[in-house]
Amino acid sequence: MDLRDRVNTVTGCFLTMHALLWCGLWLAITAGAARAQPLSTTDMLDYLAQSVCLDAAGHITGELPIDPACTRHRPQTTHDAASYRKHDWPDRSDPRHPVDGYQASDSVIDPRGHRTLVVQTFDFGDTRRAFGRFDGGQGDGGQVIMLVDGWASIAMTEDGGDGVQWFIANGCRSNPGSDQRYLGWLMFRGDAAPGQWHDQVTALNKGRGPNDCPWSFGSAFTRYRLAGMAFPFRIIDRNGTVTNVTHNLDVVISEHYGGSSIADATHLERFYLAKGLGLVRWERWENPAKSHNANLDQSAARLAQSGRCPNLDMHETADRDWKLVDCRTWTALLHAPANWSVDDYGWTALAAFGSPDAAAPAAAGCPGQRRCTN
Repeated sequence: MDLRDRVNTVTGCFLTMHALLWCGLWLAITAGAARAQPLSTTDMLDYLAQSVCLDAAGHITGELPIDPACTRHRPQTTHDAASYRKHDWPDRSDPRHPVDGYQASDSVIDPRGHRTLVVQTFDFGDTRRAFGRFDGGQGDGGQVIMLVDGWASIAMTEDGGDGVQWFIANGCRSNPGSDQRYLGWLMFRGDAAPGQWHDQVTALNKGRGPNDCPWSFGSAFTRYRLAGMAFPFRIIDRNGTVTNVTHNLDVVISEHYGGSSIADATHLERFYLAKGLGLVRWERWENPAKSHNANLDQSAARLAQSGRCPNLDMHETADRDWKLVDCRTWTALLHAPANWSVDDYGWTALAAFGSPDAAAPAAAGCPGQRRCTN
Protein backbone atom coordinates (compact mmCIF):
# COMPACT_ATOMS: atom_id res chain seq x y z
CA MET A 1 0.00 0.00 0.00
CA ASP A 2 1.45 3.40 -0.96
CA LEU A 3 0.96 6.63 0.98
CA ARG A 4 -1.94 7.82 -1.18
CA ASP A 5 -3.87 4.59 -0.59
CA ARG A 6 -3.17 4.82 3.15
CA VAL A 7 -4.44 8.43 3.28
CA ASN A 8 -7.56 7.58 1.25
CA THR A 9 -8.34 4.65 3.50
CA VAL A 10 -7.93 6.72 6.65
CA THR A 11 -10.17 9.45 5.19
CA GLY A 12 -12.80 6.86 4.36
CA CYS A 13 -12.91 5.78 7.98
CA PHE A 14 -14.42 9.11 8.94
CA LEU A 15 -17.17 8.97 6.31
CA THR A 16 -19.38 6.46 8.10
CA MET A 17 -19.39 5.82 11.81
CA HIS A 18 -20.84 2.36 11.14
CA ALA A 19 -17.62 1.35 9.33
CA LEU A 20 -15.22 3.01 11.76
CA LEU A 21 -14.53 -0.08 13.84
CA TRP A 22 -13.87 -2.24 10.78
CA CYS A 23 -11.61 0.41 9.21
CA GLY A 24 -9.60 0.70 12.40
CA LEU A 25 -9.21 -3.05 12.63
CA TRP A 26 -8.20 -3.34 8.97
CA LEU A 27 -5.67 -0.51 9.28
CA ALA A 28 -4.13 -2.13 12.35
CA ILE A 29 -3.78 -5.43 10.51
CA THR A 30 -2.20 -3.88 7.42
CA ALA A 31 0.12 -1.68 9.49
CA GLY A 32 1.21 -4.75 11.44
CA ALA A 33 1.83 -6.62 8.20
CA ALA A 34 3.96 -3.73 6.91
CA ARG A 35 6.07 -3.74 10.07
CA ALA A 36 6.55 -7.49 9.81
CA GLN A 37 8.30 -7.23 6.45
CA PRO A 38 11.81 -8.68 6.81
CA LEU A 39 14.84 -6.47 6.29
CA SER A 40 16.50 -6.96 2.94
CA THR A 41 20.26 -7.25 2.56
CA THR A 42 20.32 -3.59 1.51
CA ASP A 43 18.34 -2.63 4.62
CA MET A 44 20.72 -4.58 6.87
CA LEU A 45 23.75 -2.93 5.30
CA ASP A 46 22.19 0.48 5.95
CA TYR A 47 22.40 -0.26 9.69
CA LEU A 48 25.85 -1.84 9.53
CA ALA A 49 27.72 0.70 7.37
CA GLN A 50 28.08 4.46 7.60
CA SER A 51 27.04 6.63 4.66
CA VAL A 52 28.72 9.22 2.49
CA CYS A 53 26.73 12.18 1.21
CA LEU A 54 26.50 12.81 -2.54
CA ASP A 55 25.90 15.80 -4.77
CA ALA A 56 23.58 15.75 -7.78
CA ALA A 57 26.33 14.20 -9.92
CA GLY A 58 26.93 11.41 -7.41
CA HIS A 59 30.24 12.75 -6.08
CA ILE A 60 31.06 12.55 -2.36
CA THR A 61 30.58 15.83 -0.49
CA GLY A 62 31.90 17.01 2.87
CA GLU A 63 28.50 16.88 4.58
CA LEU A 64 27.68 14.54 7.44
CA PRO A 65 24.89 11.95 7.21
CA ILE A 66 23.04 13.74 10.02
CA ASP A 67 23.10 17.07 8.13
CA PRO A 68 19.71 18.09 6.67
CA ALA A 69 21.55 18.95 3.44
CA CYS A 70 22.57 15.29 3.02
CA THR A 71 19.58 14.27 0.91
CA ARG A 72 21.50 11.82 -1.30
CA HIS A 73 23.77 9.18 0.18
CA ARG A 74 25.05 5.63 -0.12
CA PRO A 75 27.03 3.24 2.10
CA GLN A 76 30.73 4.08 2.35
CA THR A 77 33.23 1.55 1.07
CA THR A 78 36.75 0.93 2.29
CA HIS A 79 38.05 2.48 -0.96
CA ASP A 80 36.20 5.81 -0.68
CA ALA A 81 38.04 8.92 0.39
CA ALA A 82 36.41 9.46 3.79
CA SER A 83 34.75 12.80 4.45
CA TYR A 84 34.49 12.16 8.22
CA ARG A 85 35.42 9.68 10.96
CA LYS A 86 33.52 8.62 14.07
CA HIS A 87 35.50 9.09 17.30
CA ASP A 88 34.62 8.16 20.87
CA TRP A 89 33.84 10.62 23.65
CA PRO A 90 36.74 11.58 25.94
CA ASP A 91 36.85 11.30 29.73
CA ARG A 92 35.90 14.72 31.06
CA SER A 93 38.35 14.28 33.96
CA ASP A 94 41.30 13.68 31.60
CA PRO A 95 43.75 16.57 32.16
CA ARG A 96 44.85 16.37 28.50
CA HIS A 97 41.28 17.19 27.36
CA PRO A 98 41.59 15.25 24.08
CA VAL A 99 38.98 16.78 21.78
CA ASP A 100 39.13 13.80 19.40
CA GLY A 101 38.84 11.14 22.12
CA TYR A 102 40.86 7.95 22.19
CA GLN A 103 39.55 5.72 19.43
CA ALA A 104 38.10 6.13 15.92
CA SER A 105 35.74 3.52 14.51
CA ASP A 106 34.77 3.44 10.85
CA SER A 107 31.97 1.15 9.60
CA VAL A 108 32.49 0.48 5.89
CA ILE A 109 31.76 -2.09 3.22
CA ASP A 110 34.72 -4.15 2.01
CA PRO A 111 34.17 -6.40 -1.04
CA ARG A 112 36.80 -9.05 -0.43
CA GLY A 113 37.23 -12.73 -1.23
CA HIS A 114 33.95 -12.63 -3.23
CA ARG A 115 32.06 -11.64 -0.08
CA THR A 116 30.55 -8.35 1.07
CA LEU A 117 32.16 -7.71 4.44
CA VAL A 118 31.44 -4.87 6.84
CA VAL A 119 34.66 -3.72 8.51
CA GLN A 120 34.47 -1.81 11.79
CA THR A 121 37.87 -0.36 12.70
CA PHE A 122 39.13 0.23 16.25
CA ASP A 123 41.86 2.82 15.70
CA PHE A 124 43.56 4.37 18.74
CA GLY A 125 45.36 7.70 18.79
CA ASP A 126 47.59 8.83 21.66
CA THR A 127 51.25 9.49 22.45
CA ARG A 128 52.40 6.15 21.01
CA ARG A 129 49.70 5.40 18.42
CA ALA A 130 48.41 7.52 15.57
CA PHE A 131 44.92 7.85 14.16
CA GLY A 132 44.60 6.73 10.57
CA ARG A 133 47.11 3.86 10.60
CA PHE A 134 47.09 0.34 12.02
CA ASP A 135 49.53 0.19 14.94
CA GLY A 136 50.02 -3.56 15.11
CA GLY A 137 50.42 -5.19 18.50
CA GLN A 138 49.48 -1.99 20.33
CA GLY A 139 45.74 -2.44 20.73
CA ASP A 140 44.54 -1.38 17.29
CA GLY A 141 42.20 -3.73 15.46
CA GLY A 142 38.55 -3.99 14.56
CA GLN A 143 35.86 -6.50 13.78
CA VAL A 144 34.36 -7.97 10.62
CA ILE A 145 30.64 -8.62 10.16
CA MET A 146 29.37 -11.01 7.53
CA LEU A 147 25.87 -11.46 6.12
CA VAL A 148 25.08 -15.18 5.84
CA ASP A 149 21.61 -16.66 5.28
CA GLY A 150 19.88 -13.49 6.52
CA TRP A 151 22.09 -13.21 9.63
CA ALA A 152 24.53 -10.42 10.44
CA SER A 153 27.28 -12.04 12.52
CA ILE A 154 30.71 -11.06 13.78
CA ALA A 155 33.19 -13.42 12.12
CA MET A 156 36.49 -12.05 13.41
CA THR A 157 37.86 -9.43 15.75
CA GLU A 158 41.24 -8.15 16.88
CA ASP A 159 41.81 -6.29 20.13
CA GLY A 160 44.61 -5.52 22.52
CA GLY A 161 43.48 -8.09 25.06
CA ASP A 162 43.43 -11.31 23.02
CA GLY A 163 44.75 -10.53 19.55
CA VAL A 164 42.99 -11.96 16.49
CA GLN A 165 39.97 -14.11 17.36
CA TRP A 166 37.56 -15.93 15.06
CA PHE A 167 34.04 -16.58 16.31
CA ILE A 168 33.16 -20.09 15.17
CA ALA A 169 29.74 -21.77 15.31
CA ASN A 170 28.98 -25.47 15.21
CA GLY A 171 28.20 -25.08 11.52
CA CYS A 172 31.88 -25.81 11.00
CA ARG A 173 30.97 -29.46 11.71
CA SER A 174 27.64 -29.79 9.93
CA ASN A 175 28.64 -27.68 6.91
CA PRO A 176 32.44 -27.76 6.69
CA GLY A 177 33.83 -25.21 4.27
CA SER A 178 30.68 -23.06 4.26
CA ASP A 179 30.25 -19.61 5.81
CA GLN A 180 27.74 -21.09 8.28
CA ARG A 181 30.74 -21.57 10.52
CA TYR A 182 30.47 -17.84 11.23
CA LEU A 183 26.87 -17.90 12.53
CA GLY A 184 28.02 -17.88 16.15
CA TRP A 185 28.21 -14.27 17.29
CA LEU A 186 24.84 -13.10 16.00
CA MET A 187 24.19 -9.36 15.83
CA PHE A 188 20.73 -9.42 14.26
CA ARG A 189 18.68 -11.13 11.58
CA GLY A 190 16.40 -9.83 8.88
CA ASP A 191 13.38 -10.31 11.14
CA ALA A 192 14.41 -7.40 13.41
CA ALA A 193 11.32 -5.30 14.14
CA PRO A 194 10.40 -2.27 16.27
CA GLY A 195 8.83 -2.69 19.67
CA GLN A 196 9.66 -6.35 20.18
CA TRP A 197 12.70 -8.44 20.93
CA HIS A 198 13.67 -11.38 18.73
CA ASP A 199 16.12 -13.82 20.26
CA GLN A 200 18.34 -16.73 19.35
CA VAL A 201 20.68 -19.07 21.20
CA THR A 202 23.78 -19.95 19.19
CA ALA A 203 26.62 -22.41 19.71
CA LEU A 204 29.86 -20.45 19.84
CA ASN A 205 33.57 -20.76 20.52
CA LYS A 206 36.75 -18.92 19.55
CA GLY A 207 39.39 -20.01 17.09
CA ARG A 208 42.74 -18.62 16.02
CA GLY A 209 42.15 -19.03 12.31
CA PRO A 210 39.24 -19.00 9.84
CA ASN A 211 39.40 -22.77 9.33
CA ASP A 212 39.43 -23.76 13.00
CA CYS A 213 36.61 -25.99 14.22
CA PRO A 214 36.61 -26.29 18.04
CA TRP A 215 35.83 -29.55 19.84
CA SER A 216 33.21 -27.94 22.05
CA PHE A 217 30.88 -24.94 21.99
CA GLY A 218 29.24 -22.72 24.57
CA SER A 219 25.76 -21.23 24.38
CA ALA A 220 25.25 -17.54 23.63
CA PHE A 221 21.84 -15.91 24.02
CA THR A 222 21.26 -12.90 21.75
CA ARG A 223 18.27 -10.62 21.46
CA TYR A 224 17.77 -7.67 19.10
CA ARG A 225 15.17 -5.16 17.98
CA LEU A 226 14.68 -1.93 16.05
CA ALA A 227 14.14 1.35 17.87
CA GLY A 228 14.07 5.10 17.38
CA MET A 229 16.39 6.89 19.82
CA ALA A 230 17.77 10.34 20.53
CA PHE A 231 21.58 10.26 20.42
CA PRO A 232 24.00 12.98 21.56
CA PHE A 233 26.68 14.08 19.08
CA ARG A 234 29.86 16.11 19.29
CA ILE A 235 30.51 17.85 15.95
CA ILE A 236 34.16 18.91 15.77
CA ASP A 237 35.21 21.36 13.06
CA ARG A 238 38.68 21.72 11.57
CA ASN A 239 39.62 24.29 14.23
CA GLY A 240 38.76 21.89 17.05
CA THR A 241 35.57 23.71 18.03
CA VAL A 242 32.99 21.34 19.50
CA THR A 243 29.25 21.71 18.94
CA ASN A 244 26.96 19.46 20.98
CA VAL A 245 23.73 18.45 19.25
CA THR A 246 21.13 15.72 19.51
CA HIS A 247 19.73 13.71 16.60
CA ASN A 248 17.05 11.08 16.39
CA LEU A 249 18.37 7.84 14.91
CA ASP A 250 16.86 4.57 13.75
CA VAL A 251 18.94 1.84 15.39
CA VAL A 252 19.27 -1.88 15.78
CA ILE A 253 19.91 -2.71 19.44
CA SER A 254 21.71 -6.04 19.81
CA GLU A 255 22.45 -7.70 23.16
CA HIS A 256 24.92 -10.60 23.29
CA TYR A 257 24.84 -12.50 26.60
CA GLY A 258 27.60 -14.62 28.08
CA GLY A 259 25.34 -17.59 28.72
CA SER A 260 22.34 -19.50 27.42
CA SER A 261 19.82 -17.08 28.99
CA ILE A 262 19.65 -13.66 30.59
CA ALA A 263 19.36 -15.12 34.08
CA ASP A 264 22.35 -17.44 33.62
CA ALA A 265 24.65 -14.95 31.90
CA THR A 266 27.70 -13.47 33.61
CA HIS A 267 27.66 -10.38 31.40
CA LEU A 268 26.29 -8.88 28.21
CA GLU A 269 27.64 -6.73 25.39
CA ARG A 270 25.17 -4.31 23.85
CA PHE A 271 25.66 -2.81 20.39
CA TYR A 272 23.82 0.15 18.83
CA LEU A 273 23.88 0.11 15.02
CA ALA A 274 22.44 3.31 13.54
CA LYS A 275 20.96 3.59 10.08
CA GLY A 276 23.41 5.53 7.95
CA LEU A 277 26.17 5.51 10.59
CA GLY A 278 26.83 1.87 11.50
CA LEU A 279 28.18 1.06 14.95
CA VAL A 280 27.78 4.11 17.21
CA ARG A 281 27.96 2.61 20.70
CA TRP A 282 29.14 -0.45 22.62
CA GLU A 283 28.41 -1.27 26.25
CA ARG A 284 29.49 -4.03 28.63
CA TRP A 285 27.22 -4.87 31.57
CA GLU A 286 28.03 -7.29 34.39
CA ASN A 287 25.60 -9.45 36.36
CA PRO A 288 26.52 -9.04 40.07
CA ALA A 289 25.08 -12.47 40.87
CA LYS A 290 27.35 -14.21 38.35
CA SER A 291 30.27 -11.86 37.63
CA HIS A 292 33.87 -12.67 38.53
CA ASN A 293 34.71 -8.95 38.71
CA ALA A 294 35.26 -8.02 42.35
CA ASN A 295 35.29 -4.27 41.58
CA LEU A 296 31.93 -3.86 39.88
CA ASP A 297 30.74 -0.91 41.93
CA GLN A 298 34.00 0.99 41.51
CA SER A 299 34.13 0.31 37.75
CA ALA A 300 30.52 1.41 37.30
CA ALA A 301 31.03 4.59 39.35
CA ARG A 302 34.23 5.50 37.49
CA LEU A 303 32.53 5.09 34.10
CA ALA A 304 29.49 7.12 35.16
CA GLN A 305 31.73 9.99 36.31
CA SER A 306 33.76 9.99 33.10
CA GLY A 307 31.02 11.28 30.81
CA ARG A 308 32.22 8.89 28.08
CA CYS A 309 28.80 7.26 27.79
CA PRO A 310 25.91 9.71 28.13
CA ASN A 311 22.58 8.28 29.23
CA LEU A 312 20.28 7.11 26.44
CA ASP A 313 16.56 6.38 26.34
CA MET A 314 17.43 2.74 26.83
CA HIS A 315 20.13 2.67 29.48
CA GLU A 316 19.25 -0.35 31.56
CA THR A 317 19.21 -4.11 31.18
CA ALA A 318 16.43 -6.62 31.73
CA ASP A 319 17.53 -6.73 35.38
CA ARG A 320 18.26 -3.33 36.95
CA ASP A 321 20.86 -4.81 39.30
CA TRP A 322 23.29 -5.24 36.42
CA LYS A 323 26.20 -2.78 36.29
CA LEU A 324 27.49 -0.87 33.28
CA VAL A 325 31.28 -1.18 33.58
CA ASP A 326 32.65 -0.25 30.13
CA CYS A 327 31.45 1.63 27.08
CA ARG A 328 32.42 3.61 23.99
CA THR A 329 30.21 6.13 22.20
CA TRP A 330 31.42 6.89 18.66
CA THR A 331 29.29 9.96 17.94
CA ALA A 332 32.07 12.55 17.88
CA LEU A 333 32.25 13.35 14.15
CA LEU A 334 35.48 14.80 12.74
CA HIS A 335 36.61 15.69 9.25
CA ALA A 336 38.89 12.96 7.88
CA PRO A 337 42.36 13.80 6.55
CA ALA A 338 42.39 14.75 2.87
CA ASN A 339 42.25 11.75 0.52
CA TRP A 340 42.38 9.26 3.42
CA SER A 341 40.40 6.04 3.05
CA VAL A 342 39.89 3.06 5.36
CA ASP A 343 42.20 1.16 2.98
CA ASP A 344 44.95 3.41 4.37
CA TYR A 345 44.32 2.10 7.88
CA GLY A 346 46.06 -1.08 6.71
CA TRP A 347 44.52 -3.65 9.05
CA THR A 348 46.62 -6.72 8.27
CA ALA A 349 44.18 -9.33 9.66
CA LEU A 350 41.80 -8.66 6.74
CA ALA A 351 44.12 -10.62 4.44
CA ALA A 352 42.67 -13.85 5.89
CA PHE A 353 39.42 -13.10 4.01
CA GLY A 354 41.24 -12.94 0.68
CA SER A 355 42.29 -10.13 -1.61
CA PRO A 356 40.07 -7.14 -2.36
CA ASP A 357 37.73 -8.03 -5.19
CA ALA A 358 39.09 -6.73 -8.49
CA ALA A 359 35.54 -6.64 -9.86
CA ALA A 360 34.12 -4.62 -6.97
CA PRO A 361 31.49 -2.20 -8.33
CA ALA A 362 32.73 1.33 -8.82
CA ALA A 363 31.35 3.91 -6.42
CA ALA A 364 28.85 6.40 -7.76
CA GLY A 365 30.40 9.41 -9.42
CA CYS A 366 33.83 7.89 -10.07
CA PRO A 367 33.46 4.99 -12.51
CA GLY A 368 36.66 3.05 -13.06
CA GLN A 369 38.41 4.47 -10.02
CA ARG A 370 39.29 2.52 -6.87
CA ARG A 371 38.90 5.64 -4.78
CA CYS A 372 36.45 8.50 -4.98
CA THR A 373 37.69 11.90 -3.89
CA ASN A 374 35.66 14.75 -2.48
